[in-house]
Amino acid sequence: MQKSPRNSKNSSKASDRNPTSLISSSKTKDPDDQLKSFRICAFTWISGLLVMLGILKFGNPIILQDQLQTPKEWIEWIFFAWPMETAYALFAAWVLIGIRALPFRKSTLPKFLWLPLIWLGWQFLSGLFTVDKSLTQTVLAHFIVLIGLFYGGYFLLSRCDSLHGISIMATIGLVITMWSGTEQKFGGLEATRQMIYQQSYWQTSYPEAFLKKAMTDQQWLQTVRSDPNLLKNAAAEYGFSSRLEYAGEEGSPLERDLAFLEKIGKDRVFGTLFYPNAFAAAILLLSPFSLFCLWNATSRLQTPSRLLILACFALWAIACIYWSGSKGGWLVAMIVMCLAFLFAKVPRTLKVGLVFVMLMGGGGLFSWKYQDYFQKGATSVGARFEYWRAAWETSLDHPVLGTGPGTFMRAFSKIKTDGAEMTRLPHNDYLQQASDAGWPSAIFYAVWMFGSLYWLRPKKLGDHPMREVIWLGLVALALQNFIEFGLYIPAIAWPYFLLLGWLWGTSEAGSTPFQKPQQV
Repeated sequence: MQKSPRNSKNSSKASDRNPTSLISSSKTKDPDDQLKSFRICAFTWISGLLVMLGILKFGNPIILQDQLQTPKEWIEWIFFAWPMETAYALFAAWVLIGIRALPFRKSTLPKFLWLPLIWLGWQFLSGLFTVDKSLTQTVLAHFIVLIGLFYGGYFLLSRCDSLHGISIMATIGLVITMWSGTEQKFGGLEATRQMIYQQSYWQTSYPEAFLKKAMTDQQWLQTVRSDPNLLKNAAAEYGFSSRLEYAGEEGSPLERDLAFLEKIGKDRVFGTLFYPNAFAAAILLLSPFSLFCLWNATSRLQTPSRLLILACFALWAIACIYWSGSKGGWLVAMIVMCLAFLFAKVPRTLKVGLVFVMLMGGGGLFSWKYQDYFQKGATSVGARFEYWRAAWETSLDHPVLGTGPGTFMRAFSKIKTDGAEMTRLPHNDYLQQASDAGWPSAIFYAVWMFGSLYWLRPKKLGDHPMREVIWLGLVALALQNFIEFGLYIPAIAWPYFLLLGWLWGTSEAGSTPFQKPQQV
């Protein structure tokens, strides 16, 4: 139906009276704007794919990459971990796509955000005097990727205010790894133990009696691993003395096998990651983000149905942390939930009540669950204190440049007490910075991390839900890293630094004068 000339004339006059409407209309139809929106949307999905692959395929600590074998058949590429060379290729492709797709970037950088480059530069300076060039080169390559992800989040991803692509892909990755952990809980670990008895490698390398003893008596296995004399006696008793000739080698088959037997025998789930505590850390980091994604994805449902779905997912995540046996993960989850209550838009008395119930209920269940563990001496806590003591002493002996990025194990092997279990990482990212690269590195890193979390903290929940759930996840991992080594696990560190950069890019301190973040 054609418009009358009179209507056309009136429309023309209205446009003349309101030229901004005409400009707005022309902008919405501008092919360049549509292309930019498409590029932003595509880049968020590609970034999400990178995060998802990190969770599923790069869950081993960076310094253990030499023990990974490159998959040969397509089925192995689906189910096994990938080598870091693949990760670096994916990262390089991500950078090239981002630069090509999003040329309209920020032109300024806040003074505070020069700190990551200063920290990285100090790592390279420390690396010039490292005690192990191979370990340091591996860790430096990993750090370059992390810094690239941080600035990629700041310069590139900050053009998008919603992160639908990343939230969906990260949620898929988290669901898969939680499903893997659930499968391990309900038969998967037991099936693996039975498979060990049947595989030719284990049959020819170790007697069945030793395998059964190792997987059923964890305290005995830990004692044997930490004492060379006891290991020698066990080898003579069970008849695998020929394996001892490799015991002194770096990443020896015997060391690898005993660690695997201990891991499988503990009956703690670990999903697609290296070990249970890393699995719990991934859930702490991404579950708030995933809950927000599910809330948006169920927008067409009624509110009770949406809340039921979120409650089921949250309970599943809590169950996975419980099955992982991560005591630190349990405590950090309680702290983060208390933070969420404190920031919530509810009366102060209700906030205090919720925090009290959380601390009393969660703390009571924690004490009940792990009462036997503490009665037996809390061996893992004692081991961590030994690691921290060694890292502290190393940092005092090498206060300026440390022993080199990633070389804690070299220093620990020389100063550990008799009977202490060998480790490659001190289970404290902040203290390891001082041990590996000196106190300046530790200060740079701590100021960068906690300064960012303080500066970017939400004033109250509900003002910007996406930013708030991401912030809660980042806080959870930052706290977890006081007792773990998330900085050195790509599956955890990748999304952490990418999302931290995005938070800075979309904050008032990091906003660009040229363009606001776009909704995609």
